Amino acid sequence: MAGNILDWLQNNREKARLFVYFIIILTFSLPVARMAGEGYQEGYIASELVALGSLATGGNLDGVKFFLFGVFLGLLVLMTIDHKKRVQAVLLWTGTVLAVVTFSAMDLFLANLDLAANVPWVVGGVVAGVVLGGGRELMEFESVHTQEFRYASIGVYVLIVVTVVVTFLELHVVYPDFLDVRPGNSPAIQLQLSQPNPEYGVNTDGMFVHFVASGVFLTVVNRFITYDADHDFFLLGPRASGKSLFLIGAYLEALDRTRNSDKSVPLNPSQDLMSMVEALDRQDTGWIVEATGRGVVNELEFQYVHGSVFPTNIYLSGIDYAGEYLTRIPDALTGVMEEDEMDTTMLRLVENIETANTLVFVVDVERFMNNEPLDISEYFSIMQAADDKNAMIVATKADHLAEEFEQREGIEPHLYYEDFVEYVNQRLRQNENIHALVEETGGQDIHPVYYQTTQDEQGNIVPLRDGTGSVVTVGFDALLDTLGRN
Repeated sequence: MAGNILDWLQNNREKARLFVYFIIILTFSLPVARMAGEGYQEGYIASELVALGSLATGGNLDGVKFFLFGVFLGLLVLMTIDHKKRVQAVLLWTGTVLAVVTFSAMDLFLANLDLAANVPWVVGGVVAGVVLGGGRELMEFESVHTQEFRYASIGVYVLIVVTVVVTFLELHVVYPDFLDVRPGNSPAIQLQLSQPNPEYGVNTDGMFVHFVASGVFLTVVNRFITYDADHDFFLLGPRASGKSLFLIGAYLEALDRTRNSDKSVPLNPSQDLMSMVEALDRQDTGWIVEATGRGVVNELEFQYVHGSVFPTNIYLSGIDYAGEYLTRIPDALTGVMEEDEMDTTMLRLVENIETANTLVFVVDVERFMNNEPLDISEYFSIMQAADDKNAMIVATKADHLAEEFEQREGIEPHLYYEDFVEYVNQRLRQNENIHALVEETGGQDIHPVYYQTTQDEQGNIVPLRDGTGSVVTVGFDALLDTLGRN
C-alpha cells in the first residue's frame, strides 16, 4: 500500500504539489486576511499613507483603495494569461475572493464602499496594473501560449508581501501617533512629534499565530509566483563518448513532446545542433556523428519546458570539443591556467561550467564493456574546482548493456526501463571509478540512454529506424523528466 502511494506521488508530483498548495491557500487566506484587516484598522501609518494618497484625488479615499485593488487585479489578469502561471493565478483568485469576503465582513471594503461610483478608479487601476506588468506585449501578434509576464508575477508577490508585512507590524508594534492626514483642511498634513508620555512596545496578543500563518502563506506564494524555475545543465565527457548523439537524442525527445502539446513553446536549438539533426535525418541507415577533431567546436544547445502545472525552464547544452580539453578544464577553473593561455574553446567551456546549475557527466558504456580506459578521473577535479555545482551521470551507448540485460532477465529494456536502470547501475558500479563518482554526486542513479540499433547487410551496427525513417531512442523521455525535477 505504502509502495503504491509512493509510486503515485513519484509519477504525479505536480498534482500532489497543486493539491498541497490549494489546501494551504484555502487554510491560511482567511486568517492572514483577518490579520491584515485588523492591522489596517488598529494601525496608524498604513491608513494615514492611504489617506495621503487620497490628497491627489481631491480627498477621494475610496477611489485610492479601489485604484490599488484594480492594480492588483490587473497584474493577476496577466498572470492568468501567462501559460506558465495560469494555475497559480487560479489559486490566487481563490485567495483574493476569500480576502475580499473577509474584509467586507470587517466593514473594510465592499460592504461600506460605493462600488458603482468608483468603477472608473477600478478600471484605471486594472489598466495601470496591466501596463506595469508588461501587458503591452499583448499588442504584439504572437500566440498567447508563448507569452510570459514576469513583471506581473513579481508585482503580485510584492503587493502581497508588503500588505502582509506592513499590517503584521501595524498590529503588533506599539508606537505613538505622529502623522495626521486631513484632506480638505489646512494644513492638509500635520506632524505630531511631541507627546508627553509616548508609548512603545510589542502587542503579543496572537503574535505567534499571525507570524506562523503569514510565514507559511508567503513561503507558498513565493514558491509558485516567482520565476525562479530556470535550470541550466551543461554536458561534459571524454572524446568519442557520445556527447553529440546524446544531445541530439534529448532534442528529438523534446521535439516529439511539443507535437503532443497544445502549447507552442520554442526549443531554440543552436545551428550546430540542427545541422547534426538534419544530417542524421538524411541518412538511410548509418551514423553521422564522429568524434570531434582538434580545432573543431560545435555548440549544441536547446531548451524545453518541463511540466504543465508548475513549468520549469530547462536549458541543456554542451560544447562538442576535442577530448583532450577535458584534462585541462580543472586547471582553467582553478586559475592555474591563465586566461591568456586559453583558446576560444577553453574560454567557452569555463564560461558554461560557471553559469550552469548542474554538470552532466558522461560515462561511455561501450568503453566499459570493452574494458577500455573510461577517462573520467577529471570529473573529480572538476567537481572540486566547481564545488558549488550539482552533478549527475548519464550512461551513453547503453545499448551495449541492453542485449545482456534482455538475455539475463528475459525482458526488453525499453519496455521495462526502470528495471534496466537498476541493472545498469549495478553493472557500472562494479567499476571502482564509477562507484566513487556516483558517491561524489550524492549517490544518485546513473541514467542510461541509447539508440536502438540493428545490423545492416555488411554486419555493421546502425541505428534502428521506425516506419517514418526516424531513429528510435530509449531513456531520453525519462531523462528529460529527471532534469525537470532537479
